Amino acid sequence: MKPAFESAVDFANPPLRPTTGTRPWRALGMVRRLDFDSPGYRFESDSVAANEPVLEGRIRSLALQPGLSMHGTEVLDLHNMVSRVNITAGLRVVLVLAGEVDVRIGGQRVHLHADDPALAAKAAIVSMPEDALFERRWQRGKWERKLALHVTPEWLQSHGWLRSTDQRYDPPGLRPIADLRPTSLNFPDTLCIKAWKPSPHALALAEQMLCHSEDPTDDLSRLRLASRALELLYEALASQRADLGPATVVKGNLRQRDQDRMLRLRSFIDSELQQPFAQPTMIPELGRRFGLSASALQRQFRHAFGTSVNDYRRAMRLHQARTGLEQGLSITEAAYQAGYSSAANFATAFRRQFGLSPKSLCSRL
Repeated sequence: MKPAFESAVDFANPPLRPTTGTRPWRALGMVRRLDFDSPGYRFESDSVAANEPVLEGRIRSLALQPGLSMHGTEVLDLHNMVSRVNITAGLRVVLVLAGEVDVRIGGQRVHLHADDPALAAKAAIVSMPEDALFERRWQRGKWERKLALHVTPEWLQSHGWLRSTDQRYDPPGLRPIADLRPTSLNFPDTLCIKAWKPSPHALALAEQMLCHSEDPTDDLSRLRLASRALELLYEALASQRADLGPATVVKGNLRQRDQDRMLRLRSFIDSELQQPFAQPTMIPELGRRFGLSASALQRQFRHAFGTSVNDYRRAMRLHQARTGLEQGLSITEAAYQAGYSSAANFATAFRRQFGLSPKSLCSRL
């Protein structure tokens, strides 16, 4: 199955609501227009103030190693508009875990959908030998939860995926520009977008990277993210090699039914988190609800998402508290809603999660 490539179409103006069944979490924060204030990034829309929220949710971009980076989004569009920016050459692997992604790269439409395989693919590999224009059509109420990996041509070349066959100077007197052409993979030397079917293990790796709650500036934490990214990248690249056949699933991975059960469990936990003052269901009771022992439930949840049930709850409560602070709650109120009786303990946990104190966050607003 290939992603659909079509000419641009007009989008409707739906009421603000997520696609049914695809929005797992509400209070993840706000992304404002000024957060996109980078060279070349432009919006084509009605006037939106710099400090006005344009997305509900969060965006995480990290450089994992030289030439390898990740970009994760869990966002709900708050406006109808179009944005454009030039993105750099290289290879991108994109997985949609919930909701829908509908963008254009170099004029080609990439339509990925997590919940309806008959409508679109769930993942894609984008080979870009040159920089290209990226266009995103924002639709009020549309939700997306996705992970994208990017590797540069230099990274691909240093790892043996590309070779330099011809060098030229353009213009004369400047450093040589390598004409990079594929060797071990059949990547064309023009923009190419291919659909691929990620295994349950690949989807679990992507979930773990999105749910990763450790300090990303810590070297060991970054190493863990990089190792997961490389394993995910391997499966994507291996899927394009005819001599390897279907990507191998590592022994010991969760079976599809167990992965589905963990997704249902996380949705159940998320629904509880929508009620800030409700007591969470204890682990043994969760096990009974989902047909597992407490230890098996904890083991499978960590395997699927890279964190324990309680650490996941704690991280999401802190995200909820951050949203509350951004919307005008006092630090004491936000701490109480997050389940902390001590403002000092709340501030410590908040700083560990976000790299800044609640007071620093409030001073920015």
